[in-house]
Amino acid sequence: MNFEYLSIFLLKPALVFTTAYILFRMAGKKAVSQMSNFDLLLTFAIGTIISEPILTSKVSMSIYYAVIFLVFYLLIEKLSLHNKWRWFLVVQPTVLIRNGDIDEKGLKKERLTVNELLGKLREKGYADPHDIDLALIEESGQISVIPKANARPVQPRDLNLQTARNFVPIPLILDGEIIEHNLTYLKLTKQWLFHKLSEKGIQTTAISSIMLGTLNEKNEIVIDQHLSQDVSTGDPYLYKPGDDE
Repeated sequence: MNFEYLSIFLLKPALVFTTAYILFRMAGKKAVSQMSNFDLLLTFAIGTIISEPILTSKVSMSIYYAVIFLVFYLLIEKLSLHNKWRWFLVVQPTVLIRNGDIDEKGLKKERLTVNELLGKLREKGYADPHDIDLALIEESGQISVIPKANARPVQPRDLNLQTARNFVPIPLILDGEIIEHNLTYLKLTKQWLFHKLSEKGIQTTAISSIMLGTLNEKNEIVIDQHLSQDVSTGDPYLYKPGDDE
C-alpha cells in the first residue's frame, strides 16, 4: 500500500515532469520562444497529454502520444526548411505599413485595429506611421518595423565615425564564486585574480561578498559587491520610494 501511495504522489508526477522536460528539450528553443502556429500546437498538445496521467493511470499511452506529437512536429519543422513545402507550412508575414501608408487589407486580414497598430509602433519607439518604411506582422505574431532613413536612429557611420569593436565583459566571479572555466579560457590563474582584487583593496576572504566581477576590454576587473549604500545621509540620489520619512 505504501508503494502504491509513493507511485501516485511521487513517482508518477516525477515521471510526467521529466518526460515533458525531455520532450521540450528535444523540440528545441524555438518551440518555447516566439511561437509559430505549429509551436503553439505542440505546446498545448504535449501539455494536455502529459498532464492526463496525473489523474489517471494511463502513463505509458500518454507518453506514447506525446512522443508521436513531437515526431510530427519535428517532421513539419524539417519540411518547412525546404522552399517547396515552406509556402504551405509556414505563415507568411503580412504587410501592415508600406512607405508610410497603412495597409487596410493587411489590418483586416490580421484583425488588427488602427489603435492596436499605433500601440505596437509606440512599443517600438515610433509615434507616427509616416516615419515607417515597412511594418510587418511576422509568423510569431510579433510586429517588425523598418523606419524610413530620415527617422531611424543615427548610426556612427552616418557621421563617418570610427568605432571600436564591441567587447562583452567576461564574468570571473558570480554570486561569490570564481568562474574557473572562464579563467582557464582566458589563460589566467587564481593568483592573477587575487592580485587584481588586492589592488582594489579586496581580500580573498571577501570574495563571497562579490555579486559580480567581470573583466573589461582594458584588462581591468570591475566589481559589484553585496554592499548596500547608507541612505541615512539624506542624499537625494540614494532615495528609494517607500522609505520612512
